[in-house]
Amino acid sequence: MYCGLDAGKKSSHFCIVNEERAVQREGKVRNRVEDLDKVFGVLKPMRIVIEASRKSFWLADQLRRLGHRPVVVDPGKTKAIGASRIKHDKLDARVLAELCQANLLAEVDPPNEQQRLARMPLVARSSMVRARSLLIATAKSLLDSEGIEVPGASSANFPKAVSLASRPLPEAMAAAIHPMLEAIQALTEKIAECEKAIAADARDNPVAQLLRTCPGVGPICSAGYIHAIRDPRRFSSGRAVGTYLGLVPTLYASGGTYRRGRITKCGNRQARWLLTMAANSLLRSRQDSAIKRWGLKLAAKSGRKKAVTAVSRKLAAVLWAMWRKGRPFEHRIADAPRDGAVLQAGGKSRAAAEA
Repeated sequence: MYCGLDAGKKSSHFCIVNEERAVQREGKVRNRVEDLDKVFGVLKPMRIVIEASRKSFWLADQLRRLGHRPVVVDPGKTKAIGASRIKHDKLDARVLAELCQANLLAEVDPPNEQQRLARMPLVARSSMVRARSLLIATAKSLLDSEGIEVPGASSANFPKAVSLASRPLPEAMAAAIHPMLEAIQALTEKIAECEKAIAADARDNPVAQLLRTCPGVGPICSAGYIHAIRDPRRFSSGRAVGTYLGLVPTLYASGGTYRRGRITKCGNRQARWLLTMAANSLLRSRQDSAIKRWGLKLAAKSGRKKAVTAVSRKLAAVLWAMWRKGRPFEHRIADAPRDGAVLQAGGKSRAAAEA
């Protein structure tokens, strides 16, 4: 038997087919432990396909506990569902079951419960940073609409900068902006607490300490990269890591047409953003390295934005190689070994070439 499970927010549709792809049973089940036990606990072990979504990994854990063989698949590669002119949850479950029987789905490597829980502080921090940025942008827009100039300041110091505005705020504007400034201050304090906890965990993690030897990579970036990659043996090369994180350009090649576009932005958005921040930091760093000189040369030729993206992709490969080989970043060695795991000042390592 083969089963397709179309996961929803509160409930999921399922369809079970046999070897001939004939429907044996289909229905709907609530995404609760007791309901899943009632429906799938009485069925014989079978392969169950679930499209990757918010609850897919948790559902896979519950089905695995009941003795089934759940498989989480990449929704971007289930074209038979996405391209359908008639689309609803019941039909999606049936198509998943048929593709499961035909073994025509691209599986993903799901994180376990411990890995998912360990990543949550980073997700919480990222959400708070985005919320703070939105509040600051809104406050700046309101101030600018009335011609009030605020001196430049970091996100954490923005409330203080508003107090140094070019002229006093009108009463109505102050009533609107002051609650936002209080929220910004509160978020800044919570972000600092979250970063302190992440940094403490990084100090106890030997892999994070190893990755931090690379310029531009701090505790937040190393933690985000580790949680996104999980195991360097999942990838055959540093180039594969860049592709996995969506840092490679889109490509259209058909007939005589060959066109490269912007990066794909697939994969872990948080890790990609953190690598971009690390690339910016590396290019501003006082430490000299081949990757920095390469990035600055590219920035002079193609612009800062393209250079930062390229350095981000290079960092993804270099960090993978450092982790895989267990070797720290080295700034100045005359000759890089052929199978070197790090980018060195005297030349490119194998990891750099794969980037």
